[in-house]
Amino acid sequence: MISAILRFFSLVLLFTSATAQSSPVEVMHWWTSGGELKALNELRQAVENTNNTWVDAAIKGGGGNSALTVLRSRAVSGNPPAAALIKGHNIQEWASLGFLTSLNDIAERENWDEKLPQFIQPIMKYKGNYVAVPINIHRVNWLWFNPALFQQANLSVPKTLDQLIAVMPKLQSAGILPFAHTSEPWADAVLFESIALSVLGAEGYQRAFVDLDTTTLSSPEMHKAFGYLRQITQYIDDNAKGRSWDQATKMLVDDQTAMQIMGDWVLGELGQQQQKIRCQVFPGSRGSFSYNVDSFAFFKLKSVSANTRKAQNDFASTILNTDLQRRFNYEKGSLPIIKNIDETNLSACDKQAYQDYNLAKQQQTLVPTFAQAMATTTYVQSAMSAVISQFIYNAEISNSEAVIRLNNAIKAAL
Repeated sequence: MISAILRFFSLVLLFTSATAQSSPVEVMHWWTSGGELKALNELRQAVENTNNTWVDAAIKGGGGNSALTVLRSRAVSGNPPAAALIKGHNIQEWASLGFLTSLNDIAERENWDEKLPQFIQPIMKYKGNYVAVPINIHRVNWLWFNPALFQQANLSVPKTLDQLIAVMPKLQSAGILPFAHTSEPWADAVLFESIALSVLGAEGYQRAFVDLDTTTLSSPEMHKAFGYLRQITQYIDDNAKGRSWDQATKMLVDDQTAMQIMGDWVLGELGQQQQKIRCQVFPGSRGSFSYNVDSFAFFKLKSVSANTRKAQNDFASTILNTDLQRRFNYEKGSLPIIKNIDETNLSACDKQAYQDYNLAKQQQTLVPTFAQAMATTTYVQSAMSAVISQFIYNAEISNSEAVIRLNNAIKAAL
């Protein structure tokens, strides 16, 4: 009897000890669509397997602007989350203001420099110190299409921009909505950047949207890109306003539209419908790869206990775990960010993306998305997106006027 009681109290002590070592990890993000939540659940489970508790701080909004607004407010008031979904130049901005904590200890222990592609490392570091961890790489310049609707209209899927322009009125005449769009500024920017990449090529795109070269931004090619944008957006339906990007994907699956112009997060949303919907490189941009990288930055907390710091490190370490990379990115529709990934379980679209990604690295045609603030600062990205949206929804703005407005907006945001 005494031995049984002792065993009972031993178990209680063990449980109490284990519980005491557990710590909450609050994570701010904007992943709220079906596919995003499935991917997030893989990450949450991996974090909780480290004996820590995931505290979800989701802020709805596909582009992340609402989440970043809330994050700024919380950080300034001294109450940031343990980690937040932050991308590109925003990482450098947060680090320069002193909000982010160094992850160098764990990065050195786990050889992140060996795991990660060279081009992404400077984005994750500030003054040589890791302050963020990437979890994937998305391809942005995709066209998604419903082959059954093209077959129904006896039309071929467009391979060039001119073919894309030509096929839209034919689809409409056949009673088919040419493409489903969401009127959010970031989605308008995704559409324009895909067109611009096709018109300018990777080198011209780099000069325009990364180097912010005024000559390229004012070039005949930029006028031409706005011209294509005007022609394509004539087919945006009246119900696009208020429609989310994942609702547009559902329209594609439900045979309500022939195409969607959007990044490969669409693949995560398709789920079991992947065989019904096909992908191809956005018309005219073959050979180029426009990328977006999701990453988590880790904040300095007001009161940091050993458990809290360990919980942050556990989370950071989990992100680059090979098994988590495979499971998370399968659900998200993206590619693992770690080198030498296993292609066995990749979808057909991801296999093509991975081949194109490796080729683009070799040929230097890998370019960062400006629509998702990878190519430039949030201020410049927001300014450009505003000009693009104004152009789309105001037919009185000419191509020349749009180019002038784009250049002026960029200058004002620098």
